[in-house]
Amino acid sequence: MKDPTPKDQPDRFIPYQYPIKEKQKLDRTFRKKNVEFLDVLFSRRSNSGFSKLDLMEIAEVLHLCTKVYSISADNSGFITTKRTTPSAGARHPVDLLVSLPEETIHKRILSYYNPIDHSLSELLIKEPHLREFLNDINENIIIEDAVLIWFSIQTKKTSSKYTNPESLYWKDTGALLYCIQLISTYLGYKSCPLGTLASDSFKKLFGTQNLVSGGGILIGK
Repeated sequence: MKDPTPKDQPDRFIPYQYPIKEKQKLDRTFRKKNVEFLDVLFSRRSNSGFSKLDLMEIAEVLHLCTKVYSISADNSGFITTKRTTPSAGARHPVDLLVSLPEETIHKRILSYYNPIDHSLSELLIKEPHLREFLNDINENIIIEDAVLIWFSIQTKKTSSKYTNPESLYWKDTGALLYCIQLISTYLGYKSCPLGTLASDSFKKLFGTQNLVSGGGILIGK
């Protein structure tokens, strides 16, 4: 990868708008846990064999990991945000796509997490394409009762501000992945990071070149 360089003037850019169906606001009131940070840090592990999380539990993970707590605009008019994870130029190009355990919502769907209003919106995806995507992931590790969080990278969010942006949005992805693992450990849940799997089937989900599959993570009890 070549070294990234900030552009003298950021490019104007309109983020990709996901095709959404139903929106569900998530709970945002959680009880603070008295856990030492270093205990969380040194007990973090990748695990398998998950049991289900309910909607309240996954809402807490999402809220602590990537909920927006500050919004501003740069000199190009691009909306920048501050969250618990770092991001080059505060662009935060990594969107979270969430699939809850099948029995929790009676079927496997994929939902977009909105970090501004803290909600999940079911995505309008053709069922064969979603099934192919989930099957590709299952070939490497069985999802079973875990919550699947997938990283969907809007690369142009970063490339609008930087030349050679690749290393920057992959660093953003790694920072977010590690934050989710730490928060999962803090809450007493298991987690297992997933690499950049299902790249081909991911492209079919939305039929756009503006999104890149960034891998994901499984979470459960």
